[in-house]
Amino acid sequence: MKRKWILLPIICTAAISFTGCGHEHVWVDATCLAPKTCSECEETEGEVADHKWIDATCEKAKYCEVCGETEGGPLEHEWLEPTYTEPKTCSLCSLTEGEPLPEPYCVKNNITFENLQDMELPFAAAFSEDGEIVEIDGLWADAGMAHYSFGEITTEPSEQEGYIDVTIPYEVSFSAEVHLDTARFGGGFRIEASWAALSVGDSYTGLFVQSQGTYGSDTNEYIQNFEWNGNTYTISYTKETNTENGFSDWTGGEESVYDCTFDMAAHIVYTITVPEGYDGAVLAIERNGKDEVILRTGEETDEEDMHLLDEHDADYFIFYRLSDLIQ
Repeated sequence: MKRKWILLPIICTAAISFTGCGHEHVWVDATCLAPKTCSECEETEGEVADHKWIDATCEKAKYCEVCGETEGGPLEHEWLEPTYTEPKTCSLCSLTEGEPLPEPYCVKNNITFENLQDMELPFAAAFSEDGEIVEIDGLWADAGMAHYSFGEITTEPSEQEGYIDVTIPYEVSFSAEVHLDTARFGGGFRIEASWAALSVGDSYTGLFVQSQGTYGSDTNEYIQNFEWNGNTYTISYTKETNTENGFSDWTGGEESVYDCTFDMAAHIVYTITVPEGYDGAVLAIERNGKDEVILRTGEETDEEDMHLLDEHDADYFIFYRLSDLIQ
C-alpha cells in the first residue's frame, strides 16, 4: 500500500504538463490591433505594435493601413501656376484645374501720336543755292540721351475673354545740337524728325525676322524678335516721320558758325492686349534711338541721292514688364 501512494502524484503531474504545451507556438507578429499571438492556442506575448501610417495625400488623410485609423485631414493642393502649355496643376497629386494660359498677342498700330512736329532725332539737311550737294565738312549733329516719363497706366477688360487692355501713355524728350559752318554753306537746311513706337508681345518663336514691310515702304510696319528674361518676344512697330518744318531760307551772316539746339518731345499713347495675370514685357523703347545727319539736294530726294554723314544705331532697348509700370 505504501508504494501506491507515492506513484499516483507522479502520474497526475505528467498528464497536466502534456496538456498545457503539447505543441510548438506558431507566432503571428504583433499589430496595432493585437500583441504577438500564437495562432494555435491564441497565447499572447508582449504589447500591441505601433500603427503603420500611410502619409496623407490631397484626397485622403493620414491613415493606418492595418486598422484604418485616421489622423488629421487631407493635404491642401500645392498649385503650380498655369503656363502657355499646361493648366494650373497640383505638384502633389497632378490634379489640373482650368486651361493653359492663352498666348498673348499684340495690338499692332494701336498707337496715337500727339505733337508730331516735335519728334525724336533730327535729320539735318544742307544744300547749296543751286541745289547741289555741299561739302560734308562743317556739318554735324549730336543728340543727347533720351528721357522717358510715364503717365497713368490703366487696365480694363478686353473684348476678348481672358484678356486685358493695358494703356500706357508716355513721353520722351531730349535735345539735339546742330552745328553748321557758314563759310561752307550758302543755301539752306531743314530739320526732319521721326519716332519709332514699339509694342511687345510673346511670340515663343526664337526667330529674328522682319515680318511685314521694308524700310521706306508705305506701311512702315516691322516685326523683330528678341530674347529677354528667358523668353522670346516680338517687337511690332510703326515709324512715323514728320517733315512739316520745311526749308529755312538761310544765306549765312556775320557769324561764321551757326549753332542751334532742337528740343525734341514725343507724346505717345499706346495700348497692348495681354492675358489676365500676364507679367511679361509690355513695352520696349529705344534707349537713344538713331543719330544721323543726311544731306539732301532738294525737298524731294530719292534715297540713292542722300549722303549719310554719320550714323549711330543703339543696339539695345529698354524693356518694361507690366509690374514695372503699375506699382
